[in-house]
Amino acid sequence: MHLNQKHLYKFVNLLLVFALVITLLGFFTDIRNTLKFGGIDLRNRVVGARLLIRGLDPYHFKWSPGNDERLLDPLDWPTIPVTRTTVNPSILLFHSIFANLPYFTQRIIWLVIQWFFLIASVFILIKNNLHDLRTKSILITILVFISGSLLWRLHIDVGQFYIVYVFLLALAYQCFNSEVKYRNALGGFFIGLAACFRFPIIIMVLPMIIFKKVKMLTSTLLSFFSCLLVSVLLTGLQVWQNYFSAMTTNGKLNTSSISIAKVDVKKIFPKIVEGMNNLQAFNGAIPDSNSSLQFFLKENFSLYLDTKNLIIILAGVLLLYSFVIYFCCQTSDNESNIKIIDLIFSISTINILIVDFFIPAPRYPYNDVFFLIPLILLMKNINLFNTQMLSCTILMYIGLLILNGMFAWFPNEIQVGELMILTSMMLMSLIFIRGSIPLFPKKHNT
Repeated sequence: MHLNQKHLYKFVNLLLVFALVITLLGFFTDIRNTLKFGGIDLRNRVVGARLLIRGLDPYHFKWSPGNDERLLDPLDWPTIPVTRTTVNPSILLFHSIFANLPYFTQRIIWLVIQWFFLIASVFILIKNNLHDLRTKSILITILVFISGSLLWRLHIDVGQFYIVYVFLLALAYQCFNSEVKYRNALGGFFIGLAACFRFPIIIMVLPMIIFKKVKMLTSTLLSFFSCLLVSVLLTGLQVWQNYFSAMTTNGKLNTSSISIAKVDVKKIFPKIVEGMNNLQAFNGAIPDSNSSLQFFLKENFSLYLDTKNLIIILAGVLLLYSFVIYFCCQTSDNESNIKIIDLIFSISTINILIVDFFIPAPRYPYNDVFFLIPLILLMKNINLFNTQMLSCTILMYIGLLILNGMFAWFPNEIQVGELMILTSMMLMSLIFIRGSIPLFPKKHNT
C-alpha cells in the first residue's frame, strides 16, 4: 500500500511538472501575442479613461483627423453614435491611474497585472500545503485548463478585465475565511468594489440571504453603495448618465434595431497610432464564440428574446436554484464536510455565471475565467469516493476538455462545454448541501 502511494505521488508530481511546462509555454505565447497584437479591448478602456480625464464623453466621443491620436480607438466605428467603451465609469476611473502612460507601456503593464492576479487568485483560494496531493491535483487542473487554455490566451490577447473581478473576490474569500477583527468589513469591501466595477456581481448577496449571513450581507451592500457613491462623485453624474444612455444604444445595436452605414476606417484613421501599427490586430486563430443566451437562441433557433423576457427567465432560473438550495438546507439532516464560506462563494460565483449568460450583450470565452473560483473551492472539498460527486467531476472535466477545443468538430462546442461545466458545478453545490446524499430520499417499499 505504501509503495502504491509512493508511485501515485511520483505520477502526480510528473503531471505537475507537465502542467508547469504548459503554463510556461502559454506565458511566452502571451508575451508574443502582446507584442504582436494591439489588445483591442484594453485600447477602448484606455481611450475611455483618457477622455474621462480630459472631461470628454468616453461613450459618445468620435475621433476625427486633427484630434490627439491618444484618443483614437482604431476599431471604433465612425457611423454609430457610441464608442466601443462599454465598461462603466468606475473601471475607467481605475484605468485613469496609468492612462497617460504610452499605450505600449500600458499593454505590458496589463500583461503583468493579468498574470499576477491569476496566480495570486489561485494561491489565495487554495491556501493549503503545496505538498498535499489534493492541492497538487487542483494546481494541475488550473494550470492546464485555465492558464494553459485558449480562454486565457483570448483574455490576454484582447486585454480583458475579468481576472480583476476574480482577484477581488479571492481577496474577499480570504478575508471572510480569516480570523482578523474586521474580516466582514474587509470581505464586504472587496465584493462591493467588484460589484461597483461590474453590477451583476451583486447577485452574490443571494446565498448570503439564504444562509442568513447578516454581517456579510450588510458589509457587502454598504460597500457596494459606498463605492458607487464615491465613483459618481469622482467622475460626475453626467458621465454615468452618458454611460446608461450608451448602453441603451448598444442594446439596440446588438439586436440590429439601428442600421449602420459601412465605412472603411482604414481610409480615415492613420495606420500608425502612438507609434504602433498593430492596434487593429487581433489573433483570429483564438476561438471567440459568442455564447450569450440571446445570441445563441437567435443564431441556432431563430428565436429572439428581448431584454424584458431575458430578465423574467433569469429571475425564474435564479429563484428556482435558490429555492432548491434553501429546500436542501432545510431538509438535510446530514452535516456536509464543506466549509460554509466555501459553499457560499461557490454558489455565489455560480449565480454570477448564470447571470452572465443572460446579459443581452456578446459573451466570449474570456468570461469563463469566473469558473476559477467554484472550480477550486469545489475541488478542495470533493469526495471522489462518492459516486455522485465522481460523476459530477467527470462531467466537469469533459466540459473543460470540450471548452478548450478538444472536440472542435462538435457543434457549438464552446457553449456545450460551458453548459456542462456550469451544470456539474450546480449539481455539486446541491450535493454538498445535502451532505453527499441524493437530493430526494429513495422511497422504501412497504
